[in-house]
Amino acid sequence: MKLNTIKSLTCAALCIGMITGASAKDNTLSLNNLERERSALINDMLSADLAFEERLAKVQKRQRHLSDMERMVIRDERLMASQSPQVKRAFSAYELTFLVHAGAEKELSASAQWLDQVNFDTASVMSASAGYR
Repeated sequence: MKLNTIKSLTCAALCIGMITGASAKDNTLSLNNLERERSALINDMLSADLAFEERLAKVQKRQRHLSDMERMVIRDERLMASQSPQVKRAFSAYELTFLVHAGAEKELSASAQWLDQVNFDTASVMSASAGYR
């Protein structure tokens, strides 16, 4: 797998979060914040500018924040009453929306959960090389 493919997937994930967040109302604020934090986690995970130790520290910090935000979204009764397509999509794609909780159920980290959901494994990521098409 090429690094460009990974970056393209990251950009797609970020764009989806921005598109769905652009049409959101006040009652989806917690979900919008969750999507922003999840996008930041994926961005840190795939950033070529970070050293391994720095990436690990940032990802662990983001996972803690993401865990708290996921709990807030799961407990947000306004979202349960919402008929918003954004909310319906988020809860129907549980494994991608709630990375920390879905990962914990499978005994995976949030980053490993995301990689699993987009059909990447560690070997394919480690064998990726940077280059231009």
